[in-house]
Amino acid sequence: MPKIGDIFPNFRLPSTQGDIDFWPWAEGNWVLLFGHPAANTAVCTTEIGALAQNEKAFRRLGAKVLGLTGSSVDEQLSWHADIEKLYGARVWFPTAADIGGDFASLFGMVHEKEHQSWPVRKSFLLDPQMKIRMIFEYPIYVGRSVEETLRVIEAVKLHSSTGLATPSDWFEGDPVIIPDTMEEAEVQRLVGNRWGYVLPYLRVAPRLENPRQQTRGCEL
Repeated sequence: MPKIGDIFPNFRLPSTQGDIDFWPWAEGNWVLLFGHPAANTAVCTTEIGALAQNEKAFRRLGAKVLGLTGSSVDEQLSWHADIEKLYGARVWFPTAADIGGDFASLFGMVHEKEHQSWPVRKSFLLDPQMKIRMIFEYPIYVGRSVEETLRVIEAVKLHSSTGLATPSDWFEGDPVIIPDTMEEAEVQRLVGNRWGYVLPYLRVAPRLENPRQQTRGCEL
């Protein structure tokens, strides 16, 4: 079962935008890969609609999105047409047809005590090297938060580019945490003298003015 820090395996499946060969399709991008139970279901409809409405936010973060479900491509395309009418936004990302649920099982999305055949609402955030950086798991009856997903993508990308950590409920522009392991020279390079100790084990700095420019060799 894939875990945080693992390289996500390659796979090939048909999708609503043609056949997906996952690694070549994802190459050079951050990726949100999410599984959901089935087309033409209530909670899933709201999730696809919310993702559709946030195209600009995902593109701003350089993140691609791929859904995975056991419904056929034709079922999904018909369902997406309903969603587009309801939400007034196109379903801009592909969703793959995992008929039989083999990949959902392989990726740890099927929890038999939740449902015998449907996958739970599990998502993986992958960096451009296909390393798993975050895993979300929601039960079938609770829809995911797109706002939280975007928040985590921003936070993980900030850590990748600077080494800084983010506090609880952090959003872009909020103060950041300086890890204990970060050398003073690196702190000075990133934030200058604009930092301090709140507690002996908690160093904080105000928001970075241009976080994407404070890189350490990682393209965002």
